[in-house]
Amino acid sequence: MAGTPKAGLATNRAVALAVAAGLAVTLVTFLPVTGFAYQSSTTHVAIETAATLIALLVAVLLVGRFVRAPMEPDLVLAASLLLLALTNLCFSVIPWVADDELGSFDTWAPIFGRLIGAAGIAVGALMAPRPVWQPRRALLQASWAVGAILVAIGLATAALAPHLPVGIDPGVPPDPSGPALVGEPSVLAIQVVAMVLYAIAAFGFARRAKRTADELMTWLAAAATIAVFSRLNYFLFPSGNSEWVYAGDLLRLAFYAVILIGALREITAYQRELSELAVHRERRRIARELHDGIAQELAFIRSQAYRLRPEGDDPASNIMKAAERALDESRHAIATLARPVNASLDVSVAQAAEEVAARDGIDVGLHLEPGLQVPDAVHDALGRIVREAVGNAVRHGGADSVEVTLARSSQLQLVVEDNGVGLRCEQPNGTGFGLVSMRERAEALGGTVELCSGTRCGARLEVRLP
Repeated sequence: MAGTPKAGLATNRAVALAVAAGLAVTLVTFLPVTGFAYQSSTTHVAIETAATLIALLVAVLLVGRFVRAPMEPDLVLAASLLLLALTNLCFSVIPWVADDELGSFDTWAPIFGRLIGAAGIAVGALMAPRPVWQPRRALLQASWAVGAILVAIGLATAALAPHLPVGIDPGVPPDPSGPALVGEPSVLAIQVVAMVLYAIAAFGFARRAKRTADELMTWLAAAATIAVFSRLNYFLFPSGNSEWVYAGDLLRLAFYAVILIGALREITAYQRELSELAVHRERRRIARELHDGIAQELAFIRSQAYRLRPEGDDPASNIMKAAERALDESRHAIATLARPVNASLDVSVAQAAEEVAARDGIDVGLHLEPGLQVPDAVHDALGRIVREAVGNAVRHGGADSVEVTLARSSQLQLVVEDNGVGLRCEQPNGTGFGLVSMRERAEALGGTVELCSGTRCGARLEVRLP
């Protein structure tokens, strides 16, 4: 999907709000109060549990995206979030619940796992969208890789635990005077590295959201931005294994909460897409029934009436004309029902104009702006207006050429201009029933219809919709 200015604006707004929120929380922590910290081991467990569940949910969602459209970035992001989820579970939740006293292993194992997870998220945000030709094999390999990394972190940290520093005394209370860089320097350095990685990820997600108009990428960009401030707070107020809950912990929870919102909106979009596809399948079924049934019978009636050599106003002529009108309406209904999901407006307008032009044997020139996405009501209304306008140019204006123009600026503009005899003197403003019908269709959508003399000596019909 191509990016749009609207998508870019939404992404910029989301990132700006995330920056404002993270900056506000960080500035509050500099106030000479102790309200930004809360002593509660249970709250730590709750935060880690929520982070685990959310990361698992989003990882599963990204696997679903990967299955539908196997692209490398989604696979890397899914694997990274899975690693974060398992790190939180195995190295944070379980130790907090099982151990009365936390040690070096409980400090370094989650730090290493989260650092690798952050690196994977940054890589996934910057990767070009290359397809994966063997998605099932790639999923299996990614799962094994996550498991191997998790086991390697656990074994290496357990072996080195006696030689590693604790990082921070779990019972150290907050300093009312402000930031307290009391943690192990290597731990603080890792927080800075993670902060840089999330900043890179935020940039990559924002760029991808603007380029593809992918709403999930917008939410991931906002989440990564919050993660930057979370790591900044962890640097200023180390609380990896502290009994105190700091602002960094709350921002980290907000990081996962924003990801969850994006995942829920993605799931909602999937459900909406599935319902639209179900409606489209039913519409196509009805279109097939009309084509194979009513349309075929109407075509037979017209052909039989034509064999009677109708002339003037005799019954056979009236039957043939009525059959032609009914057949034309059935074809329009079939085309409307069979229109693909998310078809652009230029396709509908071109189809309507070409069908009438082919039936009446005239030339039609199309100047249509591509890619216009509008509601189904606009598709139907403009399609019928084009059919009526082109038909009128032949029946009433004697035209043998029609130009159809479709463009969008501040409004949606449709122009149908012919080279016929122009407006009739007795109806200079176009008061026939056909034009009344076109005006009513446009007005129902908040638009207008104007009929005037064209530059090609014929008539010019202009429709404007908001």
